[in-house]
Amino acid sequence: MEMNGMVVGVDGSAASVAALRWAIAQARAHGCPITAVEVRAPAHPLPGASYAVQPYGSAPPVERTRTRLHDTVTAAVATVADAPEIVEMRLEGDPGAELVRAAHDTGSTLVLGYTPHTRLTEFLFGRVTGECLRLSRQPVVLVPDSGRR
Repeated sequence: MEMNGMVVGVDGSAASVAALRWAIAQARAHGCPITAVEVRAPAHPLPGASYAVQPYGSAPPVERTRTRLHDTVTAAVATVADAPEIVEMRLEGDPGAELVRAAHDTGSTLVLGYTPHTRLTEFLFGRVTGECLRLSRQPVVLVPDSGRR
C-alpha cells in the first residue's frame, strides 16, 4: 500500500497515542511523512449559561493544549529508534471536519485512535470517529486503544 502521508488525530487519549505509534511504525516502513493534528473545539456557550456543556465535553485551557500535542508526540517518538520527523498542527473548529480537511488537503491517510463506546455515551457525547468516517474521502485507519481488549 503506497501512502502519501498520514494525518494522525491526537487528543492525548490512550487511543490517540496508539494511533500515533502505529503511524510511526508505518512511516518508518513506507518512508512517508506524519502530521499530528490536535483540534480544539470552539467554545459555544448557550445564551445566559456560561457553564453550558460543550459539544465534546469541556475544552481544556489553551495553555494545556499547546503543550499536550507536543508532549504526546515527544513521548511517542522517544520510544522508537530512528523515528521519523512529525509535524505538529493545532487547529480550531469541529474536530471531525477539521481532521478530514487536514487529510484531504495533504492527500494523506487519516489515522485515528478508537475506543469502543456504548450507544448511550455515543449519543450523549457524539463521536469524532464516526463523523470522520462519514465525511472522509481519503482512507481512514482506526487503531484500537492498546490498553483495551
